[in-house]
Amino acid sequence: MARNRKRAKERRSRRPQGASVAARTGLEQEAAPDPIEHAAPDVELADAQLAIGRPELAEEAEADADADVLEFEAEAEEAAEASENGGGVEGAELAAPGGPTAVPEHRPGLIGRVVNFLRGSWRELQRVQWPDRRQVMQATGVVIGFVIVAGVFLGVADFLSTKLMNYILTGHFK
Repeated sequence: MARNRKRAKERRSRRPQGASVAARTGLEQEAAPDPIEHAAPDVELADAQLAIGRPELAEEAEADADADVLEFEAEAEEAAEASENGGGVEGAELAAPGGPTAVPEHRPGLIGRVVNFLRGSWRELQRVQWPDRRQVMQATGVVIGFVIVAGVFLGVADFLSTKLMNYILTGHFK
């Protein structure tokens, strides 16, 4: 947790100095918590794990929190670089009058699109978490049970509606 505060302090020191938001807007917030203090729930989880005597889980949570902070900082730096370079998506050129024009990207033909589709489908199938035998049996039992219950309900509803319609049309039950 101390490392996160230290990094937050370093980020604040790198920011341009200027009037605070409260000073610019004329609003004062009293007893407002530091926004970084509660920014990483993993740190609180790590502290709780340390408190109950499970340091191995605390180390994992701290590592996850550190990875999240590093990822956030990298994304922030990329966004800052993109805004310094004129904004926009990396690798995209803006067409300006008298300036460079964007080159249209090459679109693959029918066979290339089919191959790309099959490759993407294969990648997705590799990421699927396939159920084991017990899960398949359990899901199959639920489906068969629901079909039986629905069939009984519809059969009773059909029987009763037939009797009711016969009574309405003929005046007596058949």
